[in-house]
Amino acid sequence: MPTDKYQIRLLKIAEEDFAGIISFIASDNPDAAEALVNKIEKNIELLSGNPMLGRIPRDEDIKNLGYRYIIVQNYIVFYTIEERTIFIHRILHGARDYKTLL
Repeated sequence: MPTDKYQIRLLKIAEEDFAGIISFIASDNPDAAEALVNKIEKNIELLSGNPMLGRIPRDEDIKNLGYRYIIVQNYIVFYTIEERTIFIHRILHGARDYKTLL
């Protein structure tokens, strides 16, 4: 049975973002960290079946780079789509100046 799901790949910097976020939260509240891991992973997995789920950025520079994004709680997951693969570029807190980090 053929699958029409897209492959998900986290870039190294996105993996580092994710690990840093979870580590920071876990140092104060391990249960909250685990809940956030589950929410982010669930939302990223949803992209595999519906890559257009994310919004197109309003910022022209970011939009022109081909980014889309989803919001999970206070975090923004930036990704691009290339053929049948979704590349997760960054996972950043919404309060950060993400334009300079992309």
